[in-house]
Amino acid sequence: MGKKVGFMDLRGKRVLIMGLGLQGSGMAAARYAAQQGAVVRVTDLKSPEILATSVRALAGLPLEFVLGEHRDEDFRWAEMVIRNPGIALSNPYLQLASEHGASIEMEIALFFLACPGRIIGITGTRGKTTTSTLIFKILSESGARAVLGGNVAGVETLSLLPQITPDTLVVLELSSWQLEGLAPHKLSPPLAVMTNIYPDHLNTYDSMEEYAEAKATIFRYQHATDLAIFNYDNPWTRRFGEEALGETWFASLERGGSFRRGSSAMTPFLFAGVPLVGKHNLENVLLATTVTRLLGVAEESMGASVRSFRGVAQRLEEIGVVKGVRFINDSTSTTPVAGRVGVEAFAGRAMVLVAGGNTKKLPLEDWPAAIARNCRDVILLKGTGTGELLPAIQEEAAKLGLSDPVRGIFDDLTAALDTAVSLARVGDVLLFSPGFTSFGMFLNEFDRGDRFTAYVRELKG
Repeated sequence: MGKKVGFMDLRGKRVLIMGLGLQGSGMAAARYAAQQGAVVRVTDLKSPEILATSVRALAGLPLEFVLGEHRDEDFRWAEMVIRNPGIALSNPYLQLASEHGASIEMEIALFFLACPGRIIGITGTRGKTTTSTLIFKILSESGARAVLGGNVAGVETLSLLPQITPDTLVVLELSSWQLEGLAPHKLSPPLAVMTNIYPDHLNTYDSMEEYAEAKATIFRYQHATDLAIFNYDNPWTRRFGEEALGETWFASLERGGSFRRGSSAMTPFLFAGVPLVGKHNLENVLLATTVTRLLGVAEESMGASVRSFRGVAQRLEEIGVVKGVRFINDSTSTTPVAGRVGVEAFAGRAMVLVAGGNTKKLPLEDWPAAIARNCRDVILLKGTGTGELLPAIQEEAAKLGLSDPVRGIFDDLTAALDTAVSLARVGDVLLFSPGFTSFGMFLNEFDRGDRFTAYVRELKG
């Protein structure tokens, strides 16, 4: 790993948690800082009512909460601010804290500095959760001591520390925002994995290059003795694979296996009977098996784990079949690339699509064409992105000589799904793959997916 400055002493420090949230990161930081003896305040713009479950989970700890607002005085008070992923460093409150001498940190940096185990970090625009989950599954089922954390919904990564020993393999999904938290400390995991890079978060980053460079932190501070694995079939990750300092391997579905940088010897991709749909999922499986093979897991053990892997919740997850219609939950599809991948995973089957939401200012690229080619009926959820998507679908349908497949725009999920169900026929796939963010109508994409799943379960009775 890059230079490790060691455990960060928080005893007696005034620590402000910026962003309690609902998914684990802010809660873990608050709990950890209090347990380390810091004087802790927690601030979040969300109301106490929305955050009630998070506050209850922290009951009994010496914490002060300032919810429903941010106050200048709290940021002037702080010696350290631990910001939630997604809060930009340019945020005026963070700048105020910096001007008053506070250090700005993230949960993941505190974890890296205190973690005694070997970290396997996985990043990418798409596939990082599936790849991370499968790596963890393969390692655990092979008998290795392993934990899973990072950008995983509901996991408090810092809370994993007590169970980690030097022989623990620590599998971490890492977002670009979390990687930003590692850069100031010049930290990279000793084993780095990059799945792919596509346009994403361009409402936060000024350019594709800036976004990709944030991802590149995963290998930038590695040592020559470290290990990095890249998807060869994606132009960005192939290029980054040529820049890595450590031992580097490429995984290529197009070439049929994995190979060490500079070598022509190919280790073939042998796992038939993978139960996941979509080419992108085969890429994820190839990356995961390349990593675990290099960690010494036997082929037979890997094969058994892969064949029993059913994927990750809300990522092309089959919720059930009702009256001959397959219901697929792909709520974690928050970008046009993810939307296209979701549609193409079921190409050739009659499909009713529910999509739409708010844009991250990303190019639609081939998504509208994939919808026009593959979806007989399209139901759209209201949002800023939907205003861009609707005319693009209509234009692509006209080019193909097809009638407009869009059956309406809805500001209520139940009404949208009622309409989608009324259009679905026996043998159809009803795909919930929004391709945009959820903000406004839902708390987040997981809330959105939970509500879809609840709707389908009610249909099933």
